[in-house]
Amino acid sequence: MGLELTSSHGLTEDQLHFYHREGYIVLNGVFSPEEIDSLASEVADVILQRSHTFHSKNLRVRFKQNAIDVNPVVEVIDPISDLSALAKSICLDQRLTAKVASIYGEPCCLFKDKYFCKPPGTDGIPLHQDWIAWPTFPTTFLTVLVAVDPFNQGSGATKVYPRMHSQGYLSRKDGLHHLLKHEEMVSGAICLNLEPGDIAIFSCFTPHFSEANQSDLGRRGYFVSYNALSDGGQQWASHYSEFHEWIRSRYPEELRSQLEFV
Repeated sequence: MGLELTSSHGLTEDQLHFYHREGYIVLNGVFSPEEIDSLASEVADVILQRSHTFHSKNLRVRFKQNAIDVNPVVEVIDPISDLSALAKSICLDQRLTAKVASIYGEPCCLFKDKYFCKPPGTDGIPLHQDWIAWPTFPTTFLTVLVAVDPFNQGSGATKVYPRMHSQGYLSRKDGLHHLLKHEEMVSGAICLNLEPGDIAIFSCFTPHFSEANQSDLGRRGYFVSYNALSDGGQQWASHYSEFHEWIRSRYPEELRSQLEFV
């Protein structure tokens, strides 16, 4: 079953019009500071408790070198909702699901979730679209970004190119992940400035990127993605199974057996 079609937490007609026209929308104060602090604390506890399993061969975790630490630091935990009850509750919270369902005009289903840590000094993410040409990948895929720390120019906030989503997928449909070129974008990039508890929603076809975190604080964000119920139904488990096989396929064959998901 899908989540939340009719609710007072859905988007207004003006908000829906903006989202469908621009390919993104920012909404302030969706979660309270106390809720965000609780999420950050619970995830921090998860990281501390599982530090011995968060290593380069764990498919759940991605690392990145930064300008401060000698050793690579945890950049992304993907997923986190199966480790944190509070993270899971946010994924299913009607303050998110009702908004997404109002965009679809039908119930939504959780597709994936990932928690970005982005410590100070960490590089950004190159320009890309989230959709990838796999036969099972839903075209209704969209992401809700829940800000845990301030997202701004200095902290390496996510930036989007508005209205470019209307052009659909901009790369070869060969099942590979492709990067885009800024000079090919016909609109100017918009910085998603967010305070803790704010959210941004953007389409899988909305080109986006981020720059380095040049602030003194982490730029944590919870990225929760959904698909429409009619576009494949519940796929969280099957997506991660396919995703992990795709990651394994990019490693030399002799190293694939060493990879694990813990």
